Amino acid sequence: MNKAYISIHVSLKHCYYLLASLSFCLLLSCKKYLDTKPVQSIKTPSTLDDMQAILDSYTQINQMGPQLMESLSDNYYITTTSYNTRPPDDKTNYIWDKDATYYNNWYTPYKGPVYYSNVVLDQLELISYNESEGIYRNTIKGAALFIRAFTFFEIAQHYCLPYASQYVDNPGIVLRLNSNINTPSARSTVKQTYDQIISDLILSTTLLPETAIYPTRPTKAAAFGTLARVYLSMRDYNNANKYADSALKRNSFLIDYNTLVPVKNPPITLFNPEIIYFNRPTYHTILLNTVAKIDSVLIKSYDSVDLRKIVYFKANTDGSYGFQGSYEGTSNTYAPFDGIVTDELYLTKAECAARSENIEESMKWLNTLLKTRWRSGKFINYTSTSSTDALNLVLAERRKELVFRGLRWTDLRRLNLEGANITLRRIINGIEYTLPPNDNRWVLLIPKEVINLTNLQQNPR
Repeated sequence: MNKAYISIHVSLKHCYYLLASLSFCLLLSCKKYLDTKPVQSIKTPSTLDDMQAILDSYTQINQMGPQLMESLSDNYYITTTSYNTRPPDDKTNYIWDKDATYYNNWYTPYKGPVYYSNVVLDQLELISYNESEGIYRNTIKGAALFIRAFTFFEIAQHYCLPYASQYVDNPGIVLRLNSNINTPSARSTVKQTYDQIISDLILSTTLLPETAIYPTRPTKAAAFGTLARVYLSMRDYNNANKYADSALKRNSFLIDYNTLVPVKNPPITLFNPEIIYFNRPTYHTILLNTVAKIDSVLIKSYDSVDLRKIVYFKANTDGSYGFQGSYEGTSNTYAPFDGIVTDELYLTKAECAARSENIEESMKWLNTLLKTRWRSGKFINYTSTSSTDALNLVLAERRKELVFRGLRWTDLRRLNLEGANITLRRIINGIEYTLPPNDNRWVLLIPKEVINLTNLQQNPR
């Protein structure tokens, strides 16, 4: 086997035996769905049902995002005592050490959703199907393209520079576009990375259905919502606005947080109607709410009648707060959620309107969201006298609304390109560690195990 496939030592045949042993799972509330097998004895994928079964493997597709999606950001801190008990990789990444790496953060998304989506795309070209199955086949192809693009985007947030005109020719990520484990690995450019992500997503919008039985399966709205997220990260606000609009035309539902009080455990239910596409990163225990304490400035920014403060957070005995309001909706209430949700799209619309100096439109989108988050009768619509003030209001609410959604790191990278000049800080043992704007450490090192196997170009330090 060529070692160049990023140390993914899984044969195609073994892949299908593995999938046959996996529960066709989504999450705990869907007991019957969870307890059935996708196909009882898949050895060779030979039907469209086999392909759908591969994409329906929640454990391989919907919970394999990079572990550091939230861990690198400034929404939380840990104490020196907790820091001293963490494994070495957690310690170095927490303080953005110049030599920090994290093997699973690279390996997991490539060996999970990227690999399996490529298996499906390759096999779809080989299997026969009836003319009546054309729509079904297109749905499967669209889903595989979406999953690959969604995962590529998250990998890019860690291992290449953000999209900007001055960076387009810099090294991008490894774009695995087939399931052949002998294909050598090579880095693309930043432009090629984002071109591939966008082209896969746009093609998926023509193939995906309007609705899906389960939110772990992508739809047109999911693809449009992901395009909005991608374009926002690229600071292409016209396209971000356009695609957010396309997604919201299909689902604009917002939960009234008054219906979540008194707060239950978990506070937000599984598969709630705001969710357009369900996904979460791999669990990272540094974010356990017994370990990760919410940034004190962030906590203080919530009004006393803002229900997000009690839905998202729980008070600790030492006066700090832990996160509990995950949109994952299971007992793992600390877990980040990185799927596509309507509230994110409202904020995208509000930000894009502010940046285009459409203040009234910006406040309309923001106020529509916020009135569902505050105690009934207590919210007073925000107003603004300038586009700068409107933008600042939106960005402040974006952070408060989308806490532990795996988006803060991406937001920080793009906002610093806009001149925000945000420096991250950690304090351990009385020593301050900082990550200033434009530092090379905003792009992670490719793990040394991967470099040794593939001779990929390493990111600078």
